[in-house]
Amino acid sequence: MKKDYYEILGVSRRASPDEIKKAYRELAKKWHPDMNPNNKKEAEERFKEISEAYEVLMDSQKRQLYDNYGHDGVSQTFRGGGFSWDDFTHFDDLQDILGNLFGGSIFEDFFGTPKPRATRKRGGDIHVVLKVSLEEIVNSAKKKFPVNRYEYCNACSGKGGHDFTTCPQCGGKGQVRTQTRSFFGTFTSVSTCPKCQGSGEIIKTPCVKCGGTGRIKVSRTVEIKIPCGISSGQYIILRGEGHCGPGSRGDIIVEFEEKPHEYFERRGDDLYLRILAPYSTLINGGSVEIPGLNYSHEVVKIPKGCSAPEIIKIRGKGMPRINGGNGDLYVEIDLKPLSGSDRNLGRIIEELKKYEGEPVVKKRTG
Repeated sequence: MKKDYYEILGVSRRASPDEIKKAYRELAKKWHPDMNPNNKKEAEERFKEISEAYEVLMDSQKRQLYDNYGHDGVSQTFRGGGFSWDDFTHFDDLQDILGNLFGGSIFEDFFGTPKPRATRKRGGDIHVVLKVSLEEIVNSAKKKFPVNRYEYCNACSGKGGHDFTTCPQCGGKGQVRTQTRSFFGTFTSVSTCPKCQGSGEIIKTPCVKCGGTGRIKVSRTVEIKIPCGISSGQYIILRGEGHCGPGSRGDIIVEFEEKPHEYFERRGDDLYLRILAPYSTLINGGSVEIPGLNYSHEVVKIPKGCSAPEIIKIRGKGMPRINGGNGDLYVEIDLKPLSGSDRNLGRIIEELKKYEGEPVVKKRTG
C-alpha cells in the first residue's frame, strides 16, 4: 500500500506551496543518491518517492484529485498509470536545490544516467464547465458535451510539411544547452530547442492545409460518466483528450456545476426539502410523497401532533458520498396557508377557535 504523500514530505494537509518546497528541499539533499554512496539503492527509491509526492502536492489540480480520491484519483495524471521520471515537471527546482550542492548540472549524473531527453511541447488543455442535475449526479449518468480542439492535420499526418532538414540551431538533437558560471560553480541548463520545438528537424515545404503547424481545429463530441456524488467546483481530468501539440496531447479538465433543483437544496452531502402541510395533517399525522433523485418517489411520514415549523431528519437519504455512504435528508414541515373565502370555511375556522384557545407568547428556555 502506497504511503500518504503528506506523510512522505512530513507536512500537514493544509501546507502551503512554500512549506512543501522547503520540506522537499531538505529531503532531496538528504536522500540524493550521491549523498548516500553506501546505500545508493535505497536512496534512489526514497528520492523518487519524495519527488513523486512533490510533483503531486505542488500541482494544484493533482493535489485536489489526490485530496478527493487518493492515489487512485491522481494515478490517471501519470503517463503509465504510475509515476515515472517522465512525469516529473520540477527539474528546474531540483537544479536550484541541488545545483549548489554538487556544482554543475545535476542531470549529468542524475542516478548515474544521462540527462533527461528533450521533449516536444505538449498540447494545450481544454477547460469545460459542465452543468449537471442532482439526478445525474446520484445516478452516475452519462453526458455528452461538444469541444473544439486542435487535431493532427490529416494532409501531412501532423508533421506540418513534406520535406525536412536538420535543425541548424540544435544540430538535430532537439535540445540546446546553456552554461553559466557563478561563485558556486558551473551550471548547465538543458531546454527544448526553440527553433524545431524538440523535433531536431525543420520544415522545408510547409503543408498547405495547416500552414505548417501540423494542426487543424475540429469539433468533437465527448461523452463522460458523471462521478457519483461529485459536487460543484470539483473536476475530473480526461487525459490525452485535449489539444494535440508537437509532442503529446493535452487534457480536458471537466469542472462540474450543479443546476438549481426544483425541490431540493444541497449542502455538502445533505439535502434539504420544505413541505407545506395542512393543519389537519399536522394534528392527525400523515404521509407525503416526495420526488426521489433516483427517478422514483419517497414517502415522508409526518408524526401526529407535528408543530410548524419542524424539521424531520431522515438518515441516509441525502447525496451519495464519494468515499461511500450517503448524507441525510432534512425535511422542514411548515403550515400550508388556507386559501379561498367560502362561507363554510369561515364557519369552520370560528368553530376551531374554541379548541385552539388564545395566542400564547412563548417563554425562552435555557
